[in-house]
Amino acid sequence: MARFMASPSPRMLFNEVALVGLIGFALVIVLHLLLVDVYEELQALNFDPILTFGSLLGAVRNGSMIPFTEDTDLAYSGQIRYGDELGAALWGKGYHLFHHGIWRVCVAPTHPLAANLYDPDLQIVQEFGVPYVDLYSMEKVNDGKAYTMQELGDRTLPSYRVDPFSQVSINGLPYNTVQDPEYFLLEEYGPDFKKPKPREK
Repeated sequence: MARFMASPSPRMLFNEVALVGLIGFALVIVLHLLLVDVYEELQALNFDPILTFGSLLGAVRNGSMIPFTEDTDLAYSGQIRYGDELGAALWGKGYHLFHHGIWRVCVAPTHPLAANLYDPDLQIVQEFGVPYVDLYSMEKVNDGKAYTMQELGDRTLPSYRVDPFSQVSINGLPYNTVQDPEYFLLEEYGPDFKKPKPREK
């Protein structure tokens, strides 16, 4: 029977060697691995995942992850619960599904590549200091005329801006997203969303 941890936050031990001199590149590699596997499991279990927020922004800008970001963003339909099939499937692949404000996924010590990512002799890193996936719940409201999505607050998205899904690519792989990505990004990030911004310290 599959077992997965129930820790409340992504406090993980990350292999310093993997990041020295290549921190941005290394993070992007792990994020891409997370994105591919989590998206695949969500699809297999009919959660209808779509790329959203910063991950959609990177896809629209240049078809890749935004440099130096620690997370990737997916929205899903349906309900995720502790102990459900999704958690077991992800744990079987070496990932940890946990709830910390929203559902999130990070690399677990059981991952096949864990020996390259973890060092038990290092100190625990700060929360959100390692790669992870944010999972945002979305659902239809107003008799199907709009969608809600976690992180949007009281705002809704018109259904015709969401359905039917369109596709964008990250690193050459296709992912479903909202019907009108530019509308979503304009509403979320403003008219200059296509211009990369320096990372805030």
